[in-house]
Amino acid sequence: MALEFIDEAPTLEEYKEMRRLVNFMVLSDRIASNVLNNAYHITCVRDEGRCIGMIRVLSDGGYANFITDVIVIPEYQHRGIGTQLMHRTMDYMRSTLEEGEKIALYLMSATGREPFYRQFGFRDRPNELLGAGMSQWLVK
Repeated sequence: MALEFIDEAPTLEEYKEMRRLVNFMVLSDRIASNVLNNAYHITCVRDEGRCIGMIRVLSDGGYANFITDVIVIPEYQHRGIGTQLMHRTMDYMRSTLEEGEKIALYLMSATGREPFYRQFGFRDRPNELLGAGMSQWLVK
């Protein structure tokens, strides 16, 4: 297996199919297209041209950065691909810093996946410094 890690977005169709394969929420084409076009950084993993995983970062270009869409399709899971995606993304984000600078990396873990992210230094919330993360879905 000769995987390619490429700093580019998957196609809209690839993205929607990967989301389907990992049981992520279905997105309209308009929203999925915005997701891909407005990301700060995306890495796509390809096996013989087929997109089999990805990771995406949203950013204000400053200190607030959000890792999302850490996806590896089921037939490729448990091979270290997600770990490589996380390391590559964290290295990339670190490379954007100048000496003495600090930025925040945030993420929302899927239920049961918290131990995976802890190995990269992410901490559960709430903790002694930060309150619980909060979210809501808006529906029209």
